[in-house]
Amino acid sequence: MFRYVIPTLLLSIQLLLYIRTRNWIKQKFPNAKWQHWVVAGLFIAFNIALIYVLVVRPRPSEYSTWFRYFAAYPFFIWHGSTLFIGLILLISLLVKLPFKLLAKGLKFIKPVQKNIDALQARPAYQSFDASRRVFIRRSMYTLTAASFGASAYGMFIGKHRHEIVKVMFPIRNLPPQLHGFTITMLSDVHSSVNMRKPEMDEYVSAANALHSDMIVVTGDLVNSLVEEAYPFAEAFSELKAPHGVFGVLGNHDFFTREPDTVSRIVDDCGVKLLRNDRVLINKSGGQLYLLGIDDIGSAFRSDERIGISLKNASLDIPKVLMIHRPYYLQQAADRNIDLVLSGHTHGGQVVLASFGKMVIAPASLASQYVAGKYKIGNTHMYVNRGIGTVGLPIRLNCPPEITRITLVPYPPQL
Repeated sequence: MFRYVIPTLLLSIQLLLYIRTRNWIKQKFPNAKWQHWVVAGLFIAFNIALIYVLVVRPRPSEYSTWFRYFAAYPFFIWHGSTLFIGLILLISLLVKLPFKLLAKGLKFIKPVQKNIDALQARPAYQSFDASRRVFIRRSMYTLTAASFGASAYGMFIGKHRHEIVKVMFPIRNLPPQLHGFTITMLSDVHSSVNMRKPEMDEYVSAANALHSDMIVVTGDLVNSLVEEAYPFAEAFSELKAPHGVFGVLGNHDFFTREPDTVSRIVDDCGVKLLRNDRVLINKSGGQLYLLGIDDIGSAFRSDERIGISLKNASLDIPKVLMIHRPYYLQQAADRNIDLVLSGHTHGGQVVLASFGKMVIAPASLASQYVAGKYKIGNTHMYVNRGIGTVGLPIRLNCPPEITRITLVPYPPQL
């Protein structure tokens, strides 16, 4: 169903934008023909490619340089830009719809319509209406230029400038030997043609340079193909930490339909995947449980799998849980988990604006937990923005993130 809903939505937005563009050309160039054919050709070409990519799902192993610059990049910039413009137009139509319906209803009331006609005939109104049309037209020019510029920036610059984010979490019953224990966290790698081994090598080097006690990778190791696990394994085999490198599978790892194969390839590279399981971390006698569960699609199943990973676990040993989606903080809190590490949202990936914890991005429609710190009771959660991209390889106002987490005792020592 997902494979057909998303193309339908994108194609509907493209159709809306094409109709508006065609009407604008008719007004601007009423006697011209070639402009119509150029615009129609662009929309047809890019949308045939969109249908092919989203429905057929080709399996390229690598883009050649010429294909990347002359086919892939223009394709992504076009759809990133037109998606944003189309959404703005769609929102404006929805906002104007009640007023248009009201205006049509008033036309049936003859005295009201007579007053409206008299108002519209006044020179002052006509001057205002002309100014309004000029303002709207210029605003659309600006919006179009800004959309294409922002898409290009997000592809060539925004998705490559990662941030190192350092956070602390107070943990109850944290043994003295683990005071200051550090965890480097990566998420949502999405190994693919848009996240190749040279790029992953850079993130691995940056993670190793933090010299943390432990490293975790919280899912979406690949995009959707089993063969994408091999470049991931080659790059991430270089991750080093004295107390181990661990991970879990995300929803895109299951999109391969061969998660066991992906798991085997990743395990062989040195990233130990926890699949509804746990490991006991021991540092100089101080102990900590690290739990990890497979990506799941419901609160009941998440609670069930957390329970499996906790079976026979000692109650007084602190517990850190890796779970790809951040939706299940309440279930983790009910199980007395101390710290949850998640990803999945990409921090929004394309963020229009943010106000404190409120993020205006498509991801906000799916999750109240988008990026950063959250807490229920004594259970903390951190949602990593990830380093890869999904869909369009674009990041705006949402740079890739590597997180360095430090565990401190609760209450914090002054």
